[in-house]
Amino acid sequence: MLSKGTLSTLPGAGKIGLPPLVMMIFFLSACSPRSLSSQAPERPASADEWYLIHIRGKPAGYGSQRKIVGENGDIETTSFTRMVMKRGVEKTIVEMRLELRESAAGKILGFRKEEKTAREGVTTVGKVIEPDRLELEITSGSSPPRKRTTSFDPAARGFQHISEKINSALKREGDRVELVVFMPDLSRCMKQISTVSALEGELRRIENRLEISPGNSLVSTDWVNEEGKVVRSRMPYLGLETVLSSRAEILGTDFSSPPEIFISSAIPLGRFLGWKREEILYELRLRDRKQPMELRESGAAGQKLTATGEKGTWRLKVNTVRNPAARDLPFAPNPLPKRYLSPTTYLQSDDARLIELTKKVAGKEKNSLKVAQALEKWVYNYVRKHNLGTAFATAKEVLETRQGDCTEHAVLLAAMCRAAGIPSRVVAGLVYYRRNFVGHMWTEAYTGKWIPLDATIGKGKVEADHIALAVSALDNTAVSELFIGLIPFLGNMEIEVLETR
Repeated sequence: MLSKGTLSTLPGAGKIGLPPLVMMIFFLSACSPRSLSSQAPERPASADEWYLIHIRGKPAGYGSQRKIVGENGDIETTSFTRMVMKRGVEKTIVEMRLELRESAAGKILGFRKEEKTAREGVTTVGKVIEPDRLELEITSGSSPPRKRTTSFDPAARGFQHISEKINSALKREGDRVELVVFMPDLSRCMKQISTVSALEGELRRIENRLEISPGNSLVSTDWVNEEGKVVRSRMPYLGLETVLSSRAEILGTDFSSPPEIFISSAIPLGRFLGWKREEILYELRLRDRKQPMELRESGAAGQKLTATGEKGTWRLKVNTVRNPAARDLPFAPNPLPKRYLSPTTYLQSDDARLIELTKKVAGKEKNSLKVAQALEKWVYNYVRKHNLGTAFATAKEVLETRQGDCTEHAVLLAAMCRAAGIPSRVVAGLVYYRRNFVGHMWTEAYTGKWIPLDATIGKGKVEADHIALAVSALDNTAVSELFIGLIPFLGNMEIEVLETR
């Protein structure tokens, strides 16, 4: 009953391939159970850098980085990351390849991203078309390419420029530099602050903060040698650490017993939640309140977050949402922004077979809530194989394979709602499961107001045992965007139930 995200590249002191977002994939879901040893690392070049990735002290994958300088001074950086972990007893794998082109001055010229989180990979190609606009073309499997533009910060610079800037500016303890970093995996720009916290022999210990939203930052610590190479990097999220390595060492590493990351990341409640789940008042607390993070209102239906006045503590009231006065179809005009009704890379509501099946399920029914509930029930019954064999499939792929976990249920239902003319979005968060809260994803349909539906459960409603942390229209941006704000809370949240009714 669980969901997932994608990879990331946190530059730190110029190294790319450090994957905080990949942990969301495994915390919430899983990919194909393949053997890491069945695929050797890419063919090496003399200038390649290789990194071995550990989670909680166990080998969990590797990353590589290659830099090529053209005759005109333009620089192309290619990185590849492959991670293997377990969710329960099943081995899971996610891969990402990034190519970033920047000028000699660090200006972004373009990028290409290939991510493999399901049977069909997703490829994104981006280029700067105006000083403050980025054009993206996203392709998934046999679906047609989809284009969109997004904002861009002209001050953003590429990996190599960031690396050289940090290496030259950070020499002594207390040295500090602020930069704007372009993140191709997220197709967005972020502010990064790096500070030398200590000199340890020939190494500089550099603390990095990557601002993902106001009040929230991803943090990492790099140990950098005199040559400017990151020999070790650590993040506080599930004990993620990368170490400078070699292709030979990686080929000789035993990945047959990867770290288990899903069950061990569940948030224990310590008791049975009870059967009264119409309305629940929770208290959410951070374990490490020194981390630069703030829990934000998700905007999900039926959920209201308030601060308690105590740092790192919030109250969340969750209500079961109903809509007895649901609107009839078709909506004319559509009352919401078009992103909630448009087809996207992951929600192919314009697919001919998906449209045909949606029409059959909806029949002649005009009540939007009844149609959405019928679609929820249909998806619940249609996905026959509830397994962990997919990380983040598109709706079209789920329609073809009829398998997946909560994420696949959520995207297929969201796409079919849109095909029926019902605006939809997906929600990432937590759900109560056997005295714990575990990662989950569900759908919201707009029927005059937003109504949560969960095709993994198929009840026609969502009870107050669902805690929303982020919502998304899943428009044509990186899936990472849905999950990045959740990373600082991995292994760092406690939940207490204060009231139920």
